[in-house]
Amino acid sequence: MRRLLGLLLASGLLLLGSLPLTTTAAAAALAASTTCSNGVDNTGGLGLICNVTVHNTINASGGTAVVTVQECHGAAGAPTAACTTTTASLTGPVTVVNQCNNSINGGGGTLRCSVQITNDIVGLSPGTTGATVNQCVGSGGGITTGCNPFPATTSGAAITQCNGSANGGTLVGMNCTATGTMAAAAGVTVNQCNGSANGGGSLIICSARISNNAIAGPTATPTPSPSASPSASASPSASPSASVAATASPSAVPTASPVTRPTASPRVTAPATDTNVAAGPGGSGPSTVPVVGIFLLAFVGLTIGAARRALRSR
Repeated sequence: MRRLLGLLLASGLLLLGSLPLTTTAAAAALAASTTCSNGVDNTGGLGLICNVTVHNTINASGGTAVVTVQECHGAAGAPTAACTTTTASLTGPVTVVNQCNNSINGGGGTLRCSVQITNDIVGLSPGTTGATVNQCVGSGGGITTGCNPFPATTSGAAITQCNGSANGGTLVGMNCTATGTMAAAAGVTVNQCNGSANGGGSLIICSARISNNAIAGPTATPTPSPSASPSASASPSASPSASVAATASPSAVPTASPVTRPTASPRVTAPATDTNVAAGPGGSGPSTVPVVGIFLLAFVGLTIGAARRALRSR
């Protein structure tokens, strides 16, 4: 029994000794001064990842920001064993990112941290220049081939990283890069990976990039002035191109003048001859009255005929 208990106790100690001892990681803080994993995981054989993305919108009244932080802790060979991703919308821009400093100082540790900042500067003159850098000073045991730019020793730089780090010897690798611009209208600084990964056989990979975009501000809407009393609308400037052809006046059809037909003169009836009338003086025989009547009738008939012919010839 005693031998069995001793074997169990020895097995338990071996099991505990084979497990990595981790420190409690402080949760990332998403604020105007954003932080992630400073002073943590300083036991040998651990791995740490912090990736920060910032999108600032800056205007004359201040601005806003959207921040996303990915934070991972695990063994050096499997640093993504426990990851969290947090996003926050802020009522003011982020001005500082401070992460991965004084961390992973045990032997064989791995440190991977990055910062990407985008500033949209609205309605202001950005005044951009190249980002100043201070990095890889007193680091890597003098091995700085993985630093870009190098040398970079600007005091009070926009990007300060990888200083006093990776000095434990037997360096696996140190890669630190800094790029981008800085703007007078958007003062943002990055401070990361300093005083870290100083155990022997460590790996450190850190990068920072700052971008600034000038965006035109909103156009002011003019206040409408009181409208004047409406003026008479202008008549159309042009008449229709195709003029209407004049309609020919109907030709007058001559109306035939009514023909005045002469009223027939009353027929003159010759008085009946009296056979018993005595003969004119000087002789016997018939009277001359009938002859006169005949001449009168003939004259009237000729006159009527001439009048009819005159009317027909009109």
